[in-house]
Amino acid sequence: MQRSLWLVAGVVAGAMVVLAASATATTTKVAQAAGAQSKAAPFAEAWANVPRTSAARKAKEVLVFGEEQDVNGFNTFLTCCNQLAGGYLGFNETTRGAFTQNDKGVWVKDLVSSASADKKGVTYTIKPNAYWYWGGKKLPVTYKDFVYTVQKIDDPKTDAANRSGYSNLDPTHYTHKGDKQLTFFWKTKNCSQDFPCGPYANWQYVFSTLYPSQALAGQDFNKIWVNCICGSDGKPVSNGPFYLSNYTKGQGTTLKKNPFWGGRKVGLNEVDFKIITDTNTEVQSMRGGEVDAIQPTFGQNLLPLKGASGIVFNQIPGYYLEHIEFNTNKTASNPLLKAPWMRQAIALGIDRTGIIKAVYGQLAGNTKPLNSAIYYSSQPQYKDDYGKWNYNPTKALSILKTHCSGGPTSVGGSGTWTCAGFPARFRWTWTSGNATRENTANIVKAEMKQIGIDINLAPLAANVIFGNSGVPGGNFDLAEFAYVTNGDPGDVYDLWRCGGDGNYQGICSRKASALMEAGNKELNPSLRAKDFQAADKFFAALAAPFPMYQRPVPLIYKSGIKGMVNNPGTAGPFWSIEDWHWTS
Repeated sequence: MQRSLWLVAGVVAGAMVVLAASATATTTKVAQAAGAQSKAAPFAEAWANVPRTSAARKAKEVLVFGEEQDVNGFNTFLTCCNQLAGGYLGFNETTRGAFTQNDKGVWVKDLVSSASADKKGVTYTIKPNAYWYWGGKKLPVTYKDFVYTVQKIDDPKTDAANRSGYSNLDPTHYTHKGDKQLTFFWKTKNCSQDFPCGPYANWQYVFSTLYPSQALAGQDFNKIWVNCICGSDGKPVSNGPFYLSNYTKGQGTTLKKNPFWGGRKVGLNEVDFKIITDTNTEVQSMRGGEVDAIQPTFGQNLLPLKGASGIVFNQIPGYYLEHIEFNTNKTASNPLLKAPWMRQAIALGIDRTGIIKAVYGQLAGNTKPLNSAIYYSSQPQYKDDYGKWNYNPTKALSILKTHCSGGPTSVGGSGTWTCAGFPARFRWTWTSGNATRENTANIVKAEMKQIGIDINLAPLAANVIFGNSGVPGGNFDLAEFAYVTNGDPGDVYDLWRCGGDGNYQGICSRKASALMEAGNKELNPSLRAKDFQAADKFFAALAAPFPMYQRPVPLIYKSGIKGMVNNPGTAGPFWSIEDWHWTS
């Protein structure tokens, strides 16, 4: 499962790891079936049998992964549940698709033996050993699962967070040869921005997740998998290396080895995700041996683990777009953000280099300001389009003097600007409890004061900021958060285009939108890059969105674990979870 997802991190402070004193035998059972809306067996039942030391877990081929975030549900294609944690807690491990993305950002075949795309459509040949596990039953993965997947995602009744790529396919126009070969055709009529016609360039992304057509027959797609990844009888379902056997909200998830997995040999019998909602507690849990691996919020509080005995500390540039969005809609408290010159002045007044040093310290590494809203600095297509807005408070003050009155005469002077009758005063919103972003907010508040702009700090709780009463509902002026993508430029199409489902800023550049639409259809990689690079120049001219930096991604684990490889995108280290194993 790879696409742009909300990143909610470090949301609650002061949580504690609660460990049972001893393990007792229990019988795993599924709650009374209510279709695919059932509850999985309680996490406590599995957790009671998890050994309390790394050595004992090694002996049983069990691994405990500390996870900061819980989920609203496991069906991450839905708006309710489009969270990174959903993939981390089970979706990536249980619902594999045609391709997966490796640690180099390259798509590699997963459940298919061959696949190809052209201007007419896309063809897949499913591996003969690709099977579903459904409560102990063994069912083949067939073309029907592809058909079900695209028809459900493209259904207007589905509350989909993103249909990119799927919406280019005609869900009723396909052919198949037996159960294992399928060709879908691109849409050629009834075209719109939401359902475009023609090819989708990042076609390997499409069907990187599959849904089990037989197990979900007759189920309401908008309501499935809130507390399980299961079929219509409430029993676990999976075509990946593990199936989700236990889950309790706020406590954790248990994955068990799928006996019908046809891929590489699975190295663990069980993976338990223990919810630990505070990064500092995660750090202590790693040091104390209570968990074997973590991928926490990146920040200076991880420093005690770097160089610690028996621990591997891995850090890579992630496909994490840490950025600022400006609300230009009527929901903003101040209409001044509609003016490009105001956004430009704000951008020039933010010292991104200084912020990186302040919030990451010795862990900053080579992290630098990101000067593209489409490509990451680690990609060859990256251009320095936003470099014109690098920190320059003198220039910011000059812009404000041209349009406003009553502000400081020099950087650091007193006064707040009034522009067209409105004070230069804005709310700054981020996820409350996130220490890194709180530090950033306080730095920006001080920097804006230096150029005559007032910032009111307005954090929102994690369960609010990305809901209807948060950023998607327009409850912000300036908001800092991150999108996590698979590194493809098409991932931001619905975020930045005019009228895009994820365009919460209200910014509209029709030229940039047309260029991105053309880029999404262009199957020639070099021509495609030119379209997106040209679009990025338009966004840079508007100074919206405003990229901050490409956030580093940590992966920290016991040195006795092998096969764990970090990944810059939405799959995290779980793209190769079947390879994880303890050394003998």
